[in-house]
Amino acid sequence: MGRDRRLDELARIEFTGSLGEAFGRYAHQLREVSTRWDTELGLASTDVRAALTSMRTRWLGLDAAARRVKARRVARRLRRAQTLVAGLGKRAEQFPKEYAKQFLASPEVAKAATRAIEEGGRS
Repeated sequence: MGRDRRLDELARIEFTGSLGEAFGRYAHQLREVSTRWDTELGLASTDVRAALTSMRTRWLGLDAAARRVKARRVARRLRRAQTLVAGLGKRAEQFPKEYAKQFLASPEVAKAATRAIEEGGRS
């Protein structure tokens, strides 16, 4: 288990200089990663269910109906993970806005900074 489990896209972002810009870049990369995970988990869910239901032998003594039920349960776990990842993407959008709201002086400054963060995160 000595594998490197870092997300390089997120690890490369340094929180130095303008924190608002750094938070915007971090949120943008977090949305990108969550979008890829969302797609992967959706595909995996479908593939796992198809693979488990298509087995022709009596695997672990299960008939076809029992295999379908168990395959559906396994695929459901992946779909739940997919839902969690979609929520992560939505929360990532709120991260720089919350920073601006909590740490910048006035509402006008916070709104201007939020716009700048959103524009900087997309580039």
